[in-house]
Amino acid sequence: MSGKHHMLAVAGFFFATGALGILSATVLLAFGHSPNIVSSASGVAYVVGAYYFLKGSRPAKIFLTVMAALAMLLEAIIGILMLTDGLSPMGLFVLLLAGLTGYCFYGLQLSKVLNAEFDRRSETYRLEKGKAAQRYYDELEQGNSGE
Repeated sequence: MSGKHHMLAVAGFFFATGALGILSATVLLAFGHSPNIVSSASGVAYVVGAYYFLKGSRPAKIFLTVMAALAMLLEAIIGILMLTDGLSPMGLFVLLLAGLTGYCFYGLQLSKVLNAEFDRRSETYRLEKGKAAQRYYDELEQGNSGE
């Protein structure tokens, strides 16, 4: 699989996870219940992080890496505890999520093709931000010289 496809898979997983968190909060609000603010905020953070990760933002990559590591650890523990309590289908589902999150962690930290693609996008993103900043300062300078 190419680096572009690895990036899309990782970002897609975090985008879907965040979208489910936002959707669940919206449904709870629609039925008059109070949603968990931490879950809602993390859903928004996942969506924003996935978007900026695809653009090549290093802080977004660090955020997603930390979240993937924590989620993988917690999902594995919860899945194993569910299996030992006799909740086999749900425990297996949570372990599947831990595996998918582990793939995301692997992609973010260890995949050479993903990191090469990310570095390429990161450089493009940095150059675009620099050009936009330069245009902004040029416009400010032109506006100040007319006074």
